[in-house]
Amino acid sequence: MIQAKFYETYYFCNIIRNILHDQFSYLVNLNEFYGDGAYINLVGPFDRYSSLHQFIEFIVDDVFYENASSVDLDKRKNNLERLSSLPTALRGDEYRQLPIELALEFHNIKHESFEAYLVGKSKDFLSCDEDDIYDYMAELRFTGEYEALIDQTVKEVFHVLYQNRELMLLFNDMVSRNIEYQVEDGIPDSVSKLFKKNGTLLRKTIPKWVQRAVFFRDRGRCVLCDKDLSGLINLENYDHIVPLARHGLNDISNIQLLCRECNNKKRAGSPTTSNTYQSWYAYD
Repeated sequence: MIQAKFYETYYFCNIIRNILHDQFSYLVNLNEFYGDGAYINLVGPFDRYSSLHQFIEFIVDDVFYENASSVDLDKRKNNLERLSSLPTALRGDEYRQLPIELALEFHNIKHESFEAYLVGKSKDFLSCDEDDIYDYMAELRFTGEYEALIDQTVKEVFHVLYQNRELMLLFNDMVSRNIEYQVEDGIPDSVSKLFKKNGTLLRKTIPKWVQRAVFFRDRGRCVLCDKDLSGLINLENYDHIVPLARHGLNDISNIQLLCRECNNKKRAGSPTTSNTYQSWYAYD
């Protein structure tokens, strides 16, 4: 079970959706995720912390730091000085809080406030600088609060995005194309046992937990023809959205439910899925 509070969850979902639909605009950043051999972190067979989880973490972490760097300290300090003569309750304490603190508070993750952190450095908000913000972020990493926030956020975003098979196709197609390009230069010994000689990943047995998740998401029906597969399920019904023969991953984000007929038609062809879903109830 996951206790989801959905703090900025859909905001992150939208960012990830936009990136996957416009990858060219983010090539430099994306290369840090899968390029220069980083793909070896994505090829483990059916890790519970999937390649999609890793991608979400990569984006969320980047956004948190981007939000920290966008804090306009001068503007905030001016506002605090302007309000300093007002009663304590009206002095704009919100200007002293960083975006990361708001997220931590929303999720009830105990942490030292930025203001308290500054006091420990014999400073206050009016005398702090950008380095203090980054040092504070580093301190949150060291003490574990940042990791707890990342973990919660990643799970919530995955919970939403995993239902979108077209987005799963875009993500896995992006990764597979870059794996194909990089394995031409050889495969590191650390992961060579996972690959065939032609540079594609070996087929691995799909774990029961993956089968259950896919069956639940796809409502026990073929995603292409809508055939009811209840009671007919076997391993032949679990299809790699991006085929292994096209450098697809053994990853929960790359599996969908197909009937035997649709699976036989698809085989190692082009990545295929559908944007048709079972509604919660009939509208007519």
